[in-house]
Amino acid sequence: MHYVVDTHTLVWYLAGKLPENADEIFKASEKGDFVIFIPTIVLAECYYLVEDKTIELDFEEILNRIEKSSNFLIAPFNFDIIKLFPKINIKEIHDKIIVATAKFLDAKLVTKDRKIRESKLVDIIWD
Repeated sequence: MHYVVDTHTLVWYLAGKLPENADEIFKASEKGDFVIFIPTIVLAECYYLVEDKTIELDFEEILNRIEKSSNFLIAPFNFDIIKLFPKINIKEIHDKIIVATAKFLDAKLVTKDRKIRESKLVDIIWD
């Protein structure tokens, strides 16, 4: 099983605020049961939120934690992801990239985003 996370999920994980179902995914990953894919757009959004002081996390610490972990893999934004755009009926470009990444990887998406959940384009894990 593969999982992709969105920005909200990653930030809440780092802050220790995930709901039980989402938290179980990370705990299983930490035990080595599987890896969690982090789209590059999620890291870009984290950087923006830190710089904008919307979240109180250290961006270098986020990168170090991800880089040191064998449980996280970075999912690059590439041409294969863009080719899926016509099949993703979500307006917000960041969400479109995240959903397309989950579809490309045939992964479940860990998100609380209502629009993504209502789209039913990918399997969702949250609460």
